[in-house]
Amino acid sequence: MKNSSGNTFIFGEAGFRLNKPPPPWMLKCDVYPEHCFGHHQATEPFPQWVVRECRLSFKKFVKSVVVNDEIVYSDLDYFKKYKDKSVLIIGGGPSTKTINYDEVERDFTWSCNHFYLNSKLKEMKIDLAMLMSEPDMNSKEFLEYRDKYKPYLGFEVHDRWPGHKFDDYDRYFMMHPHFYGRIGVGARMLIFAAALGCKEVKFVGFDGPEYQLTGDHAFEPGKTNLPSICDGLTDEEVIYIHKIQYDLLWNYIKDNFPNSTMTNLGFKTKYHELNEK
Repeated sequence: MKNSSGNTFIFGEAGFRLNKPPPPWMLKCDVYPEHCFGHHQATEPFPQWVVRECRLSFKKFVKSVVVNDEIVYSDLDYFKKYKDKSVLIIGGGPSTKTINYDEVERDFTWSCNHFYLNSKLKEMKIDLAMLMSEPDMNSKEFLEYRDKYKPYLGFEVHDRWPGHKFDDYDRYFMMHPHFYGRIGVGARMLIFAAALGCKEVKFVGFDGPEYQLTGDHAFEPGKTNLPSICDGLTDEEVIYIHKIQYDLLWNYIKDNFPNSTMTNLGFKTKYHELNEK
């Protein structure tokens, strides 16, 4: 939206302000706040569409859900353990490789996707992990880790899951927040932890796209693929998108979950400036 001065754009409920007209390439990308709260499968308002898709995709293991304006997730007694506790969320950025996990005080540890391929994490108890579309749930590495450590494994609404034949593992769950964004599942796990009432959320491996552009990844060395909205963009444009989205995320978390403290243990990057203020 252009204001009367003609040079300030004010976008959506997260309150991000861009004090100059957005570049033409940005107009083609789903980076605006309204897109952070959207999803290509949404044909009705949140949370109704998520509940509908949950019934279609996860009926084998989801019997009931917690529903509010910010998130939908499986109604499990286990999740009550997180209230007023601390959790460490481990992402795939390279700072994950620099941490001595024995020295990080926390009650629980979470991660995501291919965490079980990391040399440190594959020997460490992860309490909960979110799995997107990429991990091979039939791979030897995945099954060995799952059966040894028994983590809770979560899924969001995604094109992969309708018709998927889930096995009988008894610690699957679903989680899908209203704020979806385009900066990866780790960002949405911050929201999930806050929604469960975690008092302190520490995180590492949320280092921005610069490292992934060069294949510096803690779980999959050499991985360079980014969200599809980045297709055809320059590296500078990709970085710009991620900065916008992280600013929106931190504003959203501060507005909606003020009782959860977020602490970055990874690289001190511009993406977390609003969280540190």
